[in-house]
Amino acid sequence: MKVMREDVIAAIRDAKVVSDPEKIRDDIKLSDQGIDSLGVFNILLLLGEKYGIEIPDSDVDQLASVVVIVDYLNRRLA
Repeated sequence: MKVMREDVIAAIRDAKVVSDPEKIRDDIKLSDQGIDSLGVFNILLLLGEKYGIEIPDSDVDQLASVVVIVDYLNRRLA
């Protein structure tokens, strides 16, 4: 199963961390787009549950943008 941008945007929508998830840019840090660290944690928790993987706390800091999250999840699921 390949993770797509839309999957991350859906998790952002489900986490209710921004008013308009469709405006999230792929290549800009989520923190620079108004999502705080708790919001990022919630997004990653939802994605981990969806794909049946545990995202270690040590990896969370590097998962700063949509494109990085998509790449990370696809590598973990490969």
